[in-house]
Amino acid sequence: MIQQSGGLDIVEGFFTRGVHCGIKKSNNDLAIIFSEIPATAAAVFTTNQVCAAPVNLTRRNLEKHHKFQLVVINSGVANACTGSKGVDDAIQMAQMAAREFNIKDPSLVAVASTGVIGDFLPLNKIEIGIKKAHDFYPDNPSGHDTARAIMTTDTFKKEKAVSFFIDGQECNMAGIAKGSGMIKPNMATMLGFIITDAAIDPKSLQKALKGAVDMSFNRVTVDGDTSTNDMVLLMANGKRGKMMINENHPDFFIFQEALNQVCQDLAKDIARDGEGATKFINVVVQKARNESEARAVAFTVAESPLVKTAFFGEDPNWGRIMAAVGRSGISIQPEKINIVFNGVPFVEEGMGNQKMTRNELRTVVQTKELEILIDLGLGSASFNVWTCDFSYDYVKINSHYS
Repeated sequence: MIQQSGGLDIVEGFFTRGVHCGIKKSNNDLAIIFSEIPATAAAVFTTNQVCAAPVNLTRRNLEKHHKFQLVVINSGVANACTGSKGVDDAIQMAQMAAREFNIKDPSLVAVASTGVIGDFLPLNKIEIGIKKAHDFYPDNPSGHDTARAIMTTDTFKKEKAVSFFIDGQECNMAGIAKGSGMIKPNMATMLGFIITDAAIDPKSLQKALKGAVDMSFNRVTVDGDTSTNDMVLLMANGKRGKMMINENHPDFFIFQEALNQVCQDLAKDIARDGEGATKFINVVVQKARNESEARAVAFTVAESPLVKTAFFGEDPNWGRIMAAVGRSGISIQPEKINIVFNGVPFVEEGMGNQKMTRNELRTVVQTKELEILIDLGLGSASFNVWTCDFSYDYVKINSHYS
């Protein structure tokens, strides 16, 4: 597997473009991902019961075909909690895109929206944006502009690309994502779009995506909130596939590894770009009785406001981590717990490191990337979660978001 720098543009048979159509005051706010032919598709959707109209429409269209030919995404307006008008608007958004790109069946169009909940879509602006994107087709794609168009409070675009070989044929895969706040998995709270020119059958594609999401986006938390709009969508058009393969093919694991890598890189970038974040934190729990208990501890620590604010203040307050472990809902033995920050022991057998001063410990937490290893001493299971700190800016951003 080879890392690539071209973003979405390296994938054969896809045209992608981001444009500004006036939903937001500045910056790109509408994106198109178009496949020359209908592509096999798979998706994972938010588990929030308050589910936005574009999520419901895309889920319904996916169940009909297990294929998509085009995705249209807007940022700035979520089209969530908008009643029957929101449903009609999502349908119209798909119809506009289908008409402009000469797709006879609008149910081959996926729609996605992100932004403020409760506002209605400005369909006139969206139509202008779709036409504007089509004006660049086919000679002027821009995956970079597409990645920028789906951003809301993100501070940088998130895009990854790799190439790999199946049956001796080089194939490509690339993905983009947005996510900065209201991030809590189950699927994962964000938008993610991944395209590949490999040929994979629908059932195997869905299985591969579910596995990759569990290993990536479902291990990210910024603030513990699950959004209303989010999805990860994968399209495989087979333009570089010698034949359509499934999970029983000897090279399927190569495809899975490539997908895992793209998803994990995007997920880590979401954690790095948490609203107001100054630190990327990898919380690793090991020697738990089972994965479920390791997961419970990891998320309790990663989502603790007291832990996250301590990291922002570069305060080596390991007591807050111990307290979070103790309230995680699992049975523990405090005297067996060891906690290590970036290789430095902070807690040994349930007690603080007596060999280092607080100032010496403080220097450890002044780095921008931290690994917090929590050894429960109870078994052999492990789990990790990617998160970030809480800063003053997180409060500022979310107190004025709408």
